[in-house]
Amino acid sequence: MQKVFITGSTGFIGRNLVESLSLAGIPCICLVRRGADIRHLQRPSVRCVIGSLEQPATYAESLGECDLVIHLAGLTHALGVGELLRVNSLACGYLADACLAASVRRVVYVSSLAAAGPSPAQGPPLVESDPEAPISDYGRSKLQGEHEFRLRAAELRTSVIRPGVVYGPGDKKLAQMINGIARWRVHVAVGRPDPPLAFIHVNDLVRLILAVAATGETLKPETDGPAAHGDGIYFACDDSEFLSFSDFGQRIGRAFGPKIRVWQMRRPVGYGVAWVLQTWGTLRGKATFLNVDKIREATAPAWTCSAQKARQQFGFQPGRTLDDYLPEMVTAYINRASAEPLPSARV
Repeated sequence: MQKVFITGSTGFIGRNLVESLSLAGIPCICLVRRGADIRHLQRPSVRCVIGSLEQPATYAESLGECDLVIHLAGLTHALGVGELLRVNSLACGYLADACLAASVRRVVYVSSLAAAGPSPAQGPPLVESDPEAPISDYGRSKLQGEHEFRLRAAELRTSVIRPGVVYGPGDKKLAQMINGIARWRVHVAVGRPDPPLAFIHVNDLVRLILAVAATGETLKPETDGPAAHGDGIYFACDDSEFLSFSDFGQRIGRAFGPKIRVWQMRRPVGYGVAWVLQTWGTLRGKATFLNVDKIREATAPAWTCSAQKARQQFGFQPGRTLDDYLPEMVTAYINRASAEPLPSARV
């Protein structure tokens, strides 16, 4: 790859992707919103373009300098489903059309496991050829974003990656969870039992993104029929084990030494808390991450998927196990917390 155009470079995954490309000496052009914190993007091989996905004129000229687009930008929560669809779905169509107009023919779209929907509680992990059945507004918006690229698949070579839960140093939501465990020795989960989850460390996800960009298969046009379902799509996870959110918190707690207590909030209580927070956020005009849509995902039967396809095509393997990654992640959080005030714990 000669030059990469990246959306979502100020997010958790984007920051790590830009760092990896920069270390490899690959120049990047990053689309950023006005007022965004871009201090981490101040690198010799990185250039920032201020603009919006919904306004292709703000980035069309820069897009034409690149031979690869990695699309990470999106919303995980919003004030309403309309906003999710506008950013996670319609903007994908705007970007795809801008790529075609600029003669860019290669895109990697990082979607979400939520677009596929949950797996059966007692069944096997999902594989890419399984039919999609998202249960949340977020998942449906990401799936529609994939559809926007598939509509243009005859001309635009696009690969889709669906990560499970992405973790690692620098994730703000994870830092809030670690803060609660460190301060109160309490970890909160919703449902009894809470579902098993597919996890992937951000470093492993970045490696997979670059492998897919180099040699990954691409989406087939809808006109190719059902036989093409699953082509061009990759699940991203460490499928050697699937932990529940409760288990994940307990594993993090071990790094602090003392045993922690897990509070498994009953489903009706979880929905009630989420509704109150969502209503309060709506009144303030500010979306909250914990909302009814997220409780719907948190109480699904299971979120497990297979990484077999990535193993077969790229020899993909996680660099380390989750237990090997966690001490480094907790240490990074402690070092940062000691240098600045701790963020307030949030449920």
